[in-house]
Amino acid sequence: MPIQPVSADALRWACPNGWLDFESTDELQPATGVVGQEAAVDALRFGLMIDAHGQNVFVRGRQGTGRLTLVRHLLQDCAPESPEGFDHVYVHNFAQPDQPRLVSLPPGTGPALKARAEELVRFVLEDFNDLLNTEAVRVRTHEMEAASAASTVAVSSSFEASLAQAGLALVGIKSGEGTTSALVPLVEGEPLSFEDLAQRVDPEIVTALRARARELEAELERVSAKVVRIRKRSERAIREFHVQAARRVIQDAVVDIPRDIPQAAAWIRELVDDVVRHHDQEDPLFAERYRVHVLVTRPPGGPRPVVLENAPTVQSLLGGVDPPVDRLAVAPHLGLHAGALLRADGGTLVLQARDVMTEPGAWAALKRTLRTGLLELSPPELAATTLRQQHVKPDAIPIAVKVVLVGEPDVWAMLTQGDPDFDSLFKVLVDLDDVVRRDEESVKLYGQVLARLVRDEGLPPFTAAAVGAMVEHGARIAALAGRLTSRFGRIADIAREAAFDARHRRVDAVDRQDVERAIQDGKRRADLPGRRFRDRMTSGTLRVKTEGAEVGQVNGLAVIQAGPLTYGFPLRVTATVGAGTQGTIHVEREAMLSGQIHTKGFFILQGLLRYLLRVVEHPLVFDASITHEQSYGGVDGDSASGAEFVCLMSALIGVAAEQGRAMTGAIDQHGNILPVGGVDEKIEGFFDACTVAGLTGSQGVLVPASNVADLQLRRDVVAAVRAGRFSVYAIDRIEEALELLLGQPAEALIEAAVARAGVLWNNTKDPQ
Repeated sequence: MPIQPVSADALRWACPNGWLDFESTDELQPATGVVGQEAAVDALRFGLMIDAHGQNVFVRGRQGTGRLTLVRHLLQDCAPESPEGFDHVYVHNFAQPDQPRLVSLPPGTGPALKARAEELVRFVLEDFNDLLNTEAVRVRTHEMEAASAASTVAVSSSFEASLAQAGLALVGIKSGEGTTSALVPLVEGEPLSFEDLAQRVDPEIVTALRARARELEAELERVSAKVVRIRKRSERAIREFHVQAARRVIQDAVVDIPRDIPQAAAWIRELVDDVVRHHDQEDPLFAERYRVHVLVTRPPGGPRPVVLENAPTVQSLLGGVDPPVDRLAVAPHLGLHAGALLRADGGTLVLQARDVMTEPGAWAALKRTLRTGLLELSPPELAATTLRQQHVKPDAIPIAVKVVLVGEPDVWAMLTQGDPDFDSLFKVLVDLDDVVRRDEESVKLYGQVLARLVRDEGLPPFTAAAVGAMVEHGARIAALAGRLTSRFGRIADIAREAAFDARHRRVDAVDRQDVERAIQDGKRRADLPGRRFRDRMTSGTLRVKTEGAEVGQVNGLAVIQAGPLTYGFPLRVTATVGAGTQGTIHVEREAMLSGQIHTKGFFILQGLLRYLLRVVEHPLVFDASITHEQSYGGVDGDSASGAEFVCLMSALIGVAAEQGRAMTGAIDQHGNILPVGGVDEKIEGFFDACTVAGLTGSQGVLVPASNVADLQLRRDVVAAVRAGRFSVYAIDRIEEALELLLGQPAEALIEAAVARAGVLWNNTKDPQ
């Protein structure tokens, strides 16, 4: 009995009118939160609330499934059980200035410490010296200086008397290196050199006076040493007095800070010592080191921080160190700045996984922080940025942050397979399904989603018929029996364009025709590949036949992607067979243009050939080649393996294949036809090619029977099928494909193939 085509009613699902029990979306309650993702909501809620190492979250889903909407919605409702974050501030490290010190404070305390430090800086620069230079300090200093002078006079007075008695005087003598002191004779109140004196008096007197001068020089050294010791003791005493006075002044200024903020007590003690040592410096920049730099603060008892970082570079994640200027050279801690991880401490950081992976060093820095629980503001990844950043090494900051990565399935697969740390750091997987059940509840859900879009963006309301058209297109996007797409981002884009068309028509509501026009226009705008294909086919550049019959030639079907849209087109598959021992080869595979799945399909084809052609008397040996004509790029997928098998059989037995029929479908080694993807687009692609060449009524497409329930064909294709101008055939076995394309019973075709294989074997054994 001839194989019958699929009825037109089975080629497109229509939303039942009974499921649309409203007139427009104005009657519906707008949807709230994320719809149709109950399992994902439960998983994300668990991931956000649990407090354990490595329980970070990966939200896996295709674009348009509401990934970020889901995360934002739950973060508003979930209260994490992790510890509340701290205020993190940096202060000057007086012992090692290039290693700023971290001070972690209770929430809300950081600004208070900063304000106290600002008051202290003003005090040191403006008031400190005035308070230190009091009358009491001046009087006591004068007293100590006077006491030192008196002690000096007491020590030197006896020596001066000895000089006067000996007739000697202490004078300064200039030399090339400075001034030196010397004892010289004193005559009538005027100092003379010993040489001048020798010309006036008896030499014996001069000799005796020289001897006395040498004695007094030795005594002068002893007296000078005593005077120096007295002066040094006095200077030390005065300096210590000033230090103690300065310490009392500065301690009075900071006495309440350690009491109110005990976490800063150690730093305050070091600060007091530094002020005492450096308060008399003339450079006002010295006081910059006393400022407090608040990196992050949060109100006590406030909501946990939620940070969405859209540009996750190493610096934007970790923070960093600003390049040096005069101010930062004195106080490098003032050049530190916080990144997204620190701002999210005690809360949640949301990142796009693909963005993190593509930023140099960002993924390694993020992993290290999550693994150690310590945030480094000067990590190895930033070593080559500026010279300053190479030397400033702030204390690492202990943080507790929940990271939520949002990404596509392929990114998740890449991380799982290629990064050994990923599974231990991101233990919670949140899977967003891109389809929902196709039932009355989901149809109402579509209406509620559209109602929310109407409310939020001020669009015209959608009629029930418009909602039905949206639902039907959702079935096409899903391409699965009994399912609708949950990629509401795509649905929303179509709805916006439909609303634009409705406004252009100056109507008050969006109707079915607006939705269908928006769908058609969107595809038409991206239809350049399809238009080029049809033009090249019309001009004869592409040799695709849609009528007649050819030996060793079958129309396969392929698809190409153009953004979110998929386009189908026919692909001419050809085969040749002759005597030989090489077996069957695939030209694309030999030319290394074949992907792994396509290569697997070719080997399955060879297995099916052995299964159907059960040759007993001789080996199944011949030379054959199969190729996809005028295909110059890579080929992958196994959806053409069924068409390739029929093409090989046509070439083997010399029976012409119908060119008005195309085929898609994978095969197994036992001859079953397996489902493939993109069936709607493949049927429509061949239909468009036939329309260009002219519909004859005998044209059609063979598809796997298991794909029929997935079909949601365009209305013009369904209309052509209903009118008998085009056909769609559902097949379960390769034998059905042989009969439809080669026009003979499968048993006879297989017998002919066995016989032909025997002839080729004999020709191979004896070429004569």
